[in-house]
Amino acid sequence: IQVWEANGAKIDGIGTQMHVTYKLDQAAQQDQEEHIERMFQLLANTGKLIKISELDMGITDENGNTITTDQLTYEEQLKMADFYRFIIEKYFEIIPQAQQYGITQWCATHSPAGSGWRPGEPVGLWDANYSRTPTYGGFANGLAGKVIVEPSPVPGDGSDAGAAE
Repeated sequence: IQVWEANGAKIDGIGTQMHVTYKLDQAAQQDQEEHIERMFQLLANTGKLIKISELDMGITDENGNTITTDQLTYEEQLKMADFYRFIIEKYFEIIPQAQQYGITQWCATHSPAGSGWRPGEPVGLWDANYSRTPTYGGFANGLAGKVIVEPSPVPGDGSDAGAAE
């Protein structure tokens, strides 16, 4: 940015595409969270407007293998919800308010198996039937800065198996 501006370009802001993955490998997940915090610090230091332009999330198992929507457990969805909350809270915490340009959630629904984008992955805040998923709660709570939605299983999709009534 400094080079471009030195050459006469006017840059008002920076968009960060955040196609992230929750990692069940806890060391890898912790490392990722530290890198997200560092990224926000570096972006804040630019003094530019900062936008999360494409936030969606997949999930991998302890060996780095993608977990598809049909394999996903309720407990894993809660971990994803917490990661959404973490990302959004860190954005609001680290990026000064005058530099906050917004957050765009990328995938409304989970990706169908034949999709060109993360096929079969649980990337949406709603399932294929437009029912809120547990990740919706984490996203909404991050935006609100407090708990306004208690994540709950989606009846009939398998995420409600074994959940407390």
